Amino acid sequence: MPGPSIKYAIATGHEKTSEVAETVLMSGGNAFDAAVAAYLASFVAEPVMASAGAGGFANIFTANKGNRILDFFCHTPMSAYQHPPSYDEIEVDFGESKELFYTGAASMAVPGAMALISHLAKNDCSIPLRELIQPAQNLAKNGITYTPFQALDTRLLSNVLLQKEAGRKLFLNEGKLIGVGDAFKLPQYADFLESFGKEKPNWFYRGEIAQSIVSFCEEANGYLRYADFENYRVIERKPFAFNYKNKKISTPPLPSMGGGLMHLFLDAIENESFHPLDQHHYLALRNAFAQAIPYTSNTKKLFDKISEKDSTYGANFSGRTPGGTSHLNIVDHQGNAIALSTSIGVGSGYFIEGTDMQMNNMLGEPALMPNGLNSWEKDVRLNSMMCPTLCFDNEENLSMLIGSGGSTRIPFSIAQVLINKFHLNLSTDKAIHLPRVYENQKRIYTEKGYDHHDHPKEKEFSEWPALDLVFGGTHTIDITDKIAVGDERREGSAKLVLTS
Repeated sequence: MPGPSIKYAIATGHEKTSEVAETVLMSGGNAFDAAVAAYLASFVAEPVMASAGAGGFANIFTANKGNRILDFFCHTPMSAYQHPPSYDEIEVDFGESKELFYTGAASMAVPGAMALISHLAKNDCSIPLRELIQPAQNLAKNGITYTPFQALDTRLLSNVLLQKEAGRKLFLNEGKLIGVGDAFKLPQYADFLESFGKEKPNWFYRGEIAQSIVSFCEEANGYLRYADFENYRVIERKPFAFNYKNKKISTPPLPSMGGGLMHLFLDAIENESFHPLDQHHYLALRNAFAQAIPYTSNTKKLFDKISEKDSTYGANFSGRTPGGTSHLNIVDHQGNAIALSTSIGVGSGYFIEGTDMQMNNMLGEPALMPNGLNSWEKDVRLNSMMCPTLCFDNEENLSMLIGSGGSTRIPFSIAQVLINKFHLNLSTDKAIHLPRVYENQKRIYTEKGYDHHDHPKEKEFSEWPALDLVFGGTHTIDITDKIAVGDERREGSAKLVLTS
């Protein structure tokens, strides 16, 4: 006799985000109702990573429509002419390194977050949008209490957040940067949601919000114009899927580079033999990075490589990858599922008037602009490393949802969880919290635990003494083993409830 089935499961980047999702599911809503409410709530609970000014990708599954990707990532302006474009150069101190980013009017691309909300509300939700916005409104009005991860994230990006008076009003408490235990509220966001729930679905893109952003850009030498918002659309794409250890791994195709890089990484390691954290494990990961690194900064090269075996990957060659990212997963009792990743980069420092919402800075992210500022292509969907992932067993049953923040580390963080789970047969919790390795052209990063001391360090080498947010936050729902896990690296929150 089969055991109990899953009533619902949730894994997100913050406890309040999860609580909102659970409230909707318990009231009879489906996974997409819960995702809409939780995503809107994350703009309050995770304000440095999620916003109405963000974009991202959603990997979704339903019994009647199957598996599909919703691309709601940021889109470049239709005109590249602006002289002189207005940027602010901002230094962000990540501890191990300091990096320069560019914010301000010219750094902003068209966001897709609110278009996704409208798309899900129209096509997949069962509860009216007016009801789904209420939990986020309550959070915005009543506030949340800042946690250690939120405080750390805010401190890292304080140079961005405190540029303008609007940001200082939100993130300063009696003249000091908001910290652990402080209350955080977004009163104007609550009013914005009230209007969003009453207006037509395209109000954000063809109403006063778009007009407000465009007016700022026109005055401050930014690129965005009203036509850029009018023409924005969520794009439905066929997933890029590949096999690993008798699992089908479903990821976004291009313009997400993450799925292709994950495929190269896992393909290089699938036939290796090793035990957790031993020398062979460390060397196998290093070899897998060696196979993937040459393709991390060249989308055309990655496309050509993947297309040798699989023509479904995609054909968009522009752009590269964003910064600060959050992720959520939700499954309901009907088997509907959504894995959603979102980002505002480091943020533009500009908060949309009357909303408390910060716009993205995707046109000012050096990683996205390898040929320098203003080198982006007109009127295209930007590329990304974001990689919300679904896993299916050999009978095509959905078995796992996983995604991560972590910028360029995203596909490799997810891949290492899949290796730990399906290659090393570790429990889901151990698979997520086993130390990780990351490598790029210049440096090797590890969390302490690997046996690497007898191997030459031909690159710069950094070892973290404990699990660290640098290595992402791989929040996961394991349907097969009936467990949901939030990654401790980023204070993830998770819950799975079984039917009685």
